[in-house]
Amino acid sequence: MIKIRNYALLILSLFLVLSACTSNKAVEQVVEHVPTPLELAHEAAASGNSLFEDQLFDQAITAFENAIKLFNEGATNASEADSVAANIERMQLNIAKCRTDAALDHIGMTLYNEALTEYEMALEIYENLEPVVTPLEELKEMIMASYSNIAFVAEEVGDYEKIIFYYDKILAEDPNNGEILNNKFVILRDKIKDEDAAFAVLENYAKVAEGANAYNAYIMLADGYAQNNRISNAEAAYLQAEQLRSDAQTFTRIASFYRANSQWAKANTYLEKFLLTGPSPEEKVNVYKQIGSNYAQLGNKAKTVEYYEMILAIQPEAQIALYLASHYNGLKNWGKVVQNATTVLNIDANNADARMLRGIAYYSQKNMTAAKIDFQRLENDPKYGSKAAEFLKAIK
Repeated sequence: MIKIRNYALLILSLFLVLSACTSNKAVEQVVEHVPTPLELAHEAAASGNSLFEDQLFDQAITAFENAIKLFNEGATNASEADSVAANIERMQLNIAKCRTDAALDHIGMTLYNEALTEYEMALEIYENLEPVVTPLEELKEMIMASYSNIAFVAEEVGDYEKIIFYYDKILAEDPNNGEILNNKFVILRDKIKDEDAAFAVLENYAKVAEGANAYNAYIMLADGYAQNNRISNAEAAYLQAEQLRSDAQTFTRIASFYRANSQWAKANTYLEKFLLTGPSPEEKVNVYKQIGSNYAQLGNKAKTVEYYEMILAIQPEAQIALYLASHYNGLKNWGKVVQNATTVLNIDANNADARMLRGIAYYSQKNMTAAKIDFQRLENDPKYGSKAAEFLKAIK
């Protein structure tokens, strides 16, 4: 019986072992995912964007360059939907953006040589880019902006030849850019000290420009000549501009040129032309002042008075009225003296010059009551006190 029980136990043990074995499930083996080059490229791009936002431009550039390398590695197995070429282009533009922003940081710290290097590296990217998704016009704008940026920083470091080089690049695309033409003129004239080359820039432009651009070309040329005291050349260029466009702006510009060079009669000719264009009352007042002043320079007092009176017909002006009061005092035209001195005093009741002139005019008209009031106001005046006292004594 013992042997039978032991055998039964053995059989039971075997049954349990077998059952245990058959009840165990197969363990699934976990296979670790290995990122593809394209997945790593997108991770690098995202890292670059984050670094850029933190203004860590050098590190961002490294991340974007790594992304480009990974995109290129994954290109072989990429589908059209992966847009590898477009992504590489975006990374290149991101690098250029990092460099331009880094350049701005350098400028803020007056590190102009470093800024110049960054701008030139950004330009190299733009010029070598074969656009896939970037519009050509947008890329062109980036290139033109780079030209301007480099020219600006080149001036700070004193590399004037480089400035001219990039101004010429801008003008090749935008030949009617008046600001750049004038800047090039100034650099050649003032920095490189080549006056002939400077004026050649404007002269050549004037010869080939058309329409409104031709007018602007002659104006720039004339202004340049005027600034360099080449008066006859400037006059010829201004008159050429007038042939292209005879309007208020041209007339005032030429008149200002003549006034600056003491050619009073010629200035008045163009100011009179301006008056025929229908200016506003405020503009008329300003022009009447200039014409009157020009006639005063020419010694033509009658014409000066004529135009100054035209001013007062539009609006009261203390300085003009005082001039007229003084003028008519010399002519002993007491009515005009009172009229103009009163205009001054209505604006400035404390104007001692006007009050003295009016007091004398009233006295001369035998209007002693009015004269006395004016002279009494002047008794304590440091300039006219003693004179006023004499008149008051005579009135008593």
